[in-house]
Amino acid sequence: DAATLVAQGEQGRQLWAQTLDRGALSVAGQLLGLAQRMLDLSVDYAAQRKQFGKPIGSFQAVKHHLADVATALEFAKPVLYRAAYALAHNEPNAAVWVSQARLASCEASWLAARHGIQVHGAMGYTWEVDLQMFMKRAWALDSAWGDRALHKARVAEYVLSGAAPLGCGYTFED
Repeated sequence: DAATLVAQGEQGRQLWAQTLDRGALSVAGQLLGLAQRMLDLSVDYAAQRKQFGKPIGSFQAVKHHLADVATALEFAKPVLYRAAYALAHNEPNAAVWVSQARLASCEASWLAARHGIQVHGAMGYTWEVDLQMFMKRAWALDSAWGDRALHKARVAEYVLSGAAPLGCGYTFED
């Protein structure tokens, strides 16, 4: 009957939403791991590669690139942990936290790829250096389990709804 079909349709939508959240969270974790690996490779390369008789890692511009990636990683980690906690405990806004984690992890991995290429130079695109392999994985995962537009829309819908507890009064609330 019609009521059964409606109930099954709603059950299917809920199952798809849960699957999307779990898939997006796993992609966020993978992207964060890829970003960390690209940063590690870039740090190692900067310590070994010498220019003008000094390791390129001693140059301020290279340090800034690596520091930017390290900062993006450190800012993305708690967002990912919050999303995982929310999903594991079936919190009502878990989907928003998952989308936020997905966006933060994606930004960190793209920054790690861009700055990794800056540190490695053209060598980063070659098969001689593993950086290219991790960059390609990060690029491929960028649109897995929802692209950036989907996740930005989910976060925007929550933030602009008026019901979101935003502001300094809610930051440290229990």
